[in-house]
Order: sequence, then structure tokens, then C-alpha cells
Amino acid sequence: MKMPKFIVSMVVTVFAFSAIQSVAMAQSTVLVIDQSRVLLDSDVGIHVKRQIQSIGKQMEAEMKAQVTPIAQERARLVAELKDMSAEALNTRPDLQQRAVTLQEKMQKSQLEAKYKQTELQITEQKAIAKITTQLEIIIQAVVAEKQADVIFDRSIVVFAGPKVDITDTVISRLNSQMKTVTVVRERLARKPLPKPTLPPRGQ
Repeated sequence: MKMPKFIVSMVVTVFAFSAIQSVAMAQSTVLVIDQSRVLLDSDVGIHVKRQIQSIGKQMEAEMKAQVTPIAQERARLVAELKDMSAEALNTRPDLQQRAVTLQEKMQKSQLEAKYKQTELQITEQKAIAKITTQLEIIIQAVVAEKQADVIFDRSIVVFAGPKVDITDTVISRLNSQMKTVTVVRERLARKPLPKPTLPPRGQ
């Protein structure tokens, strides 16, 4: 599960000016948080990951049910066309129509897979956004308590001692305030594909 930079905007808007001052004056209180670990280790983060995995497996099962008969029809058609000349095929509009129909089904299945991938991403993003709202409140409270001037993500810090790392504190408070969130599977409207047409006879 990708971990979004869900406090970047807050860091920039609230602490950017203080960050400049801290560098210039070397007197500011600096804090560090590991955003990725918050989602990986928090109860609600683990819950969301499991829900997304469950939805992903459901989508995989749906795609398998759709693709399997298409693959079987393709195998049958290939077997029938294996030793057939172009001239012979021109006398079999039924086989030509089957090929067109099969192509349409394959295109639909490929498009459906892309839709599902996008739906899963949106589902995850919306679930994480619910966590972010509560997380920002917690971080702001910790910052106020410690009278901090700037907060950095652990990924951009070469070294941070335990005294300035608030990750465990944030995870603990998040666990006490939010165990789960509702994860609703997103479903996008499907757009119909242009219908394939048979090639002119004799080609």
C-alpha cells in the first residue's frame, strides 16, 4: 500500500517560515515523524490495508471469471483457423464474426482491468483521507505540546534522535482514537467501446 505524504501540505503551510528561521538561528525545536510507519503500524492503517487487499482479491476473482471463457473461446477459434486458408476463411462469415466478437470481448476485459485498478486506487485514497483528517489533529496537538517550530518527515532526515521522533507518540494516540474506518469500494461508470465491424469480403 503506497503511503501518501499526508502531512506535507500542513508542514509547508504551518511550518515553512519557522523552518527557515530554524536554519538561520539554530534555536528552533525540530520534530520528526515517519509517515510511512504510521500507516504501516497503526491499527487503522493495518485495517485499511487488509480491506484493500480483500477488495483487490474480489476484483481479481471477477476478472478471472470474465477472462477464462474468453481464453477458452480464443483457443477454440485458433484451432479451427489453424489450417484454413484466406480463401476458405472468406467463405465462412460465421468464423469472421466470431473473431470480431472475440476481439471486442478481449478489449472490454482489458478496459475492465484498467477500471478496476483505478477503482482500487481511489478506494484506498479515500480511506486514507479519513485517517489523515484525524492524524493532522493529533500532530498539531503534539506540536503544540512540544512547542515545536518545524516538523520533518523521517525519509528526508539523515539522523534523528529518539527525543525528536514523535512517530510512536502519534501512532499511540491514533490507535486510541481510531481503530477502523469504513472502506467503500469505488465503482466508476463504464463507457461503451466502439463496436468492431467485419472487414469487406475478399480481404
